[in-house]
Amino acid sequence: MEKFYYELFFEVEKQYKDLFFDFVFDLGVEAIEEKDGGAYIRSSENLEEISWALELLAQKLSNSKIILKKTLAKKENQDWVENYKKSIQPILIDGIYIHTTWQEPQQNHLNIQIDPALAFGSGHHESTYSCIKLLQKFASKGAKVLDLGCGSGILAIILAKMGCKVDACDTDELAVNSTLANAQLNQVKLQNIWQGSLEKTQSKYELIVANIIADVILILEKEIKKHLKENAILILAGILDKYEARIKNKFQNLELIDDFKFNEWISLVYQKKEK
Repeated sequence: MEKFYYELFFEVEKQYKDLFFDFVFDLGVEAIEEKDGGAYIRSSENLEEISWALELLAQKLSNSKIILKKTLAKKENQDWVENYKKSIQPILIDGIYIHTTWQEPQQNHLNIQIDPALAFGSGHHESTYSCIKLLQKFASKGAKVLDLGCGSGILAIILAKMGCKVDACDTDELAVNSTLANAQLNQVKLQNIWQGSLEKTQSKYELIVANIIADVILILEKEIKKHLKENAILILAGILDKYEARIKNKFQNLELIDDFKFNEWISLVYQKKEK
């Protein structure tokens, strides 16, 4: 074990967090730890280039007024990998137990294994937590469903384990690969998975779950509606409460049948009623 390691901490506004996380994973970082309102990257190699890359990304997105805070430090090694593993806690969301490969499953629950090194979502974030609660309420066995913006694949895997026929997609190749790896880890098979969005499918679904940021939901509004069957359920999540009115206005021709608020995050459940 090396005597020293490097620790890079960075923090951005919540609505830009996923963008920066995706960027970091694309740079080859295998694991990050969300803590203290931001994220930690640790390595035995100097992280100056990644720190510089984050700064360049923030500068290129300066029109979005992104505020990036970061610190880089050299620290004495105390086996941070093992310490990091100990910091990851399993989570129970109603009947679903989410844990890592180094943690034991629970009997009488639907067990999902997600390792943070592969994941964009593990159930701990408010919007993912909300989706998991709502899927248990609205997903039906045998239903044809789509996980739009699948990330780690956690929602697609849960739906598959619930007996649904699952398609999944994400515009990020790394997310698609992560979903495939996690599906294999959980011994489930997805019907279809692709890199891209709704433009690459002609299918209509009985349930679509979209745990993505509000701006993307607004852009995809027409496409999402086009891919809903009659009486289909639509779960929208990843929405900060300041965007609630805009989302509701765009989807007012669907019937709002449920919602779930967790801190400043809101999830909305719609149904496409027969005309």
